[in-house]
Amino acid sequence: MRLPTDTVHLKLQTRQYELFGRSLGRGVERRVLLIGATSTALWWAMLLLLGMPILHRLSPLLFLVPPVVFVLYGTRRDDTGRMVLAAWRDRLLFHAPARRRPIGNPLLELDSHRSRPVRLLVTARLVTSAPNPDREGGAW
Repeated sequence: MRLPTDTVHLKLQTRQYELFGRSLGRGVERRVLLIGATSTALWWAMLLLLGMPILHRLSPLLFLVPPVVFVLYGTRRDDTGRMVLAAWRDRLLFHAPARRRPIGNPLLELDSHRSRPVRLLVTARLVTSAPNPDREGGAW
């Protein structure tokens, strides 16, 4: 849901208009290029580490299609202007076990510490004052 605002929002996007001497038309956002290059490099490294041969007949399909699909769907914008990739990251972090761990009270965790008795020394001093005849009302 978008709320109306009185101010104009300024969105600065740097674009790449030329790549390797070839014109890219209206240009591509540099953030999208960075996401594409990173995801492609990670995908290729994973396939090569798993032993996928580069000269297999399905290699172009396996090496190129998954990063392209990931970048096309991940860099779309939702209604608020955020990339869908940010929503995927938020969902992944929400379901991660480290974020679901309850925060305990360290003072109550006695299992990991040896319990020792706590001794308190309480001293009190009782002070009484005698009524002062010079004051009105007596002692207080």
